[in-house]
Amino acid sequence: MQGKTSKRLGEILVDQKFITPDQLELGIEQQKLVKKRLGEILTGMGFLTIEKLAEALSTQIQKPLMNGIPGGATALAKTKNIGEILLDYHLITKEELAKGIEEQRKSNKRLGEVLADLGYVSEEKIARALSAQLGIPYTDLSSVVVEPEAIDLLKERVARKNLAIPLSVDKGFITVAMADPLDFEAIHDISFATNREVRPTVAPPKEIKAAIRRYYHLSQPLEKIIGEIKTDSIEVISPQESPSDSEGIEEAVRTSDSPPIIRLVNSVLVHAVRNKASDIHFEPREKTVRVRERVDGLLMEAFEFPKLVQGAATSRVKIMALMDIAEKRIPQDGRIRIRMEGKDLDLRVSTLPTNFGEKITIRVLDSGATPLQLEEMGPTKKDYLRIRSIIERPQGIVLITGPTGSGKTTTLYSMINHIKTDAINIITLEDPIEYELKGINQVGINEKTGLTFPFALRAVLRQDPDVIMVGEMRDLETAKIAIEASLTGHLVLSTLHTNTAVAAMTRLKNLGVSPYLVASSLNGVIAQRLVRKICDKCKEPHNPTPEELFKMKARGKNSPEMKFYRGKGCPACADTGYKGRIGVFEVLIVDSQVRELVTNDGTEDAINKAASESGMSYMSDDGIDKIHQGITTIDELFRVIHLSDQGASLVCQNCGDLINQDVPNCPHCGFLLMNRCPDCGNSRDGKWSFCPYCGKGFIASPRP
Repeated sequence: MQGKTSKRLGEILVDQKFITPDQLELGIEQQKLVKKRLGEILTGMGFLTIEKLAEALSTQIQKPLMNGIPGGATALAKTKNIGEILLDYHLITKEELAKGIEEQRKSNKRLGEVLADLGYVSEEKIARALSAQLGIPYTDLSSVVVEPEAIDLLKERVARKNLAIPLSVDKGFITVAMADPLDFEAIHDISFATNREVRPTVAPPKEIKAAIRRYYHLSQPLEKIIGEIKTDSIEVISPQESPSDSEGIEEAVRTSDSPPIIRLVNSVLVHAVRNKASDIHFEPREKTVRVRERVDGLLMEAFEFPKLVQGAATSRVKIMALMDIAEKRIPQDGRIRIRMEGKDLDLRVSTLPTNFGEKITIRVLDSGATPLQLEEMGPTKKDYLRIRSIIERPQGIVLITGPTGSGKTTTLYSMINHIKTDAINIITLEDPIEYELKGINQVGINEKTGLTFPFALRAVLRQDPDVIMVGEMRDLETAKIAIEASLTGHLVLSTLHTNTAVAAMTRLKNLGVSPYLVASSLNGVIAQRLVRKICDKCKEPHNPTPEELFKMKARGKNSPEMKFYRGKGCPACADTGYKGRIGVFEVLIVDSQVRELVTNDGTEDAINKAASESGMSYMSDDGIDKIHQGITTIDELFRVIHLSDQGASLVCQNCGDLINQDVPNCPHCGFLLMNRCPDCGNSRDGKWSFCPYCGKGFIASPRP
């Protein structure tokens, strides 16, 4: 591109006799008062047409400027301005246009902005009208991909001055979204600043301003979220304050003196709550800080901030959680209470020193949420009736097992919601209290003050309870007190961290509880997992892979008639294909046969076999039924459930038929499956017909 001419625009206009020197002098005097561009003032005063202004600008930069505008717009630009275009599309009346021009002279804003502020027409309609009338493309800045090279090419100062955002660069051209594509002085500024010919598109001014903030400031990607927060909808509730005296986050965000870091942290919290995230992770890296949210059991990246915000963001969270901001060498725990859109939320904060700084994890608890009904958790009709049969008894222990995040506490709450009446006294011991239940006496465990599970449980037994919920059996003392309570006429509900229902009994024995006490006190055990549900909006049929079919075959559930589905991915599910979660269960009822095995210290395999014979279904069987119903997928089910824990069958390597795990030879072809005697466990040779140690007879392996 050639260099810019040394003459000013006013001199060129006079030289080309487009205006007189007197008109130029009047325009300059007016410019001092209103601080507008000279060309805009001269056209507004009627001294100059848009066509002649464009010609003068072309002379100034020594290049035909109108090439930057689509050909259809050139002729229109000679005679049309924004007001006339809006009149042509019947978007405003002549009276509204006159009022807008009058207000424009007072405010020094663009005419389109004034008309939008007055409520006569929306900015989007103005932009779309310009696009249709001039033949210039309309750009939706919420979905368009902006090239970083374009942002680097145009300085923020020029973009803000001309209300434009660069979109892409192609050889000698730069595509720019503009609020006013007829502003030839703006096109001239951008063309000169980038050394490129400008291809304008149209976008609403507010979207352009938001895009400038978003793409020119990596530390401020949350302005859109902040703007969506309703007035007085969020509060941070200090323990020393009553809710009426607490400071509103929204007010702090809106005030001009509010530090950006406060707005950033508050907005991260808002984003997580609205996405129904269960946890928020602030993860420091070498050059950035990553924020991830756990949604439907899996972590998803939400934001990435520059490293410079790490210290301030960490301090802000620690201040809110009443932690020691000076202590960075050891882990700390804290708590934040916020109120958002009428809901009280309890945030449990934990810090952990890492090599790049303190990592922060925040657990989001909605204490005011309504507990699910038992049937809404997702059990089959058979499992639902089996669960009711063990929780509707007046005494005994019912255990929920599963790893962290498998929905154990939610199931406990749904059980309490099912059995509660005005005639019984229910007391819960929780750490923390996740939901507030009406009519229930809830106790929050606080180990720092000495209120531990064993101490609180002893106190509860003096409160004439009928039903006791213990958040978790963590130690022998708690387990013994709970068993004593169940044996003296109380119903006790609690949880354990085990993978299967049968493993809960082994876990209790490992804690030190006598087998006969386990057998006499247990009503039943419920093992569960949470699997993600296929998104209803993008659900489609799916042909399973050979690997997926093998997993189904290993459970003996492969059938040509089975139909499979998956989620294709859509905006509603954030392109994951899943939306929401549902439980898969196995319900073990301790009947006389199981009780005898537990008392005699029977193996888990023996108890599993007895439980299966009495009607227990494995979690994988429940999950496969949900696959067949189109609720979830094969990959999702076996992501959370391991086949070896679920009584899976084996596939014979010789004939390919299904066989049980505990048989030494394939019953179909006689192939040797294990190199030990199934009776005494000693090593065996494939050629032996009998075990030399115990006399067990073998089925010989087939000869090749």
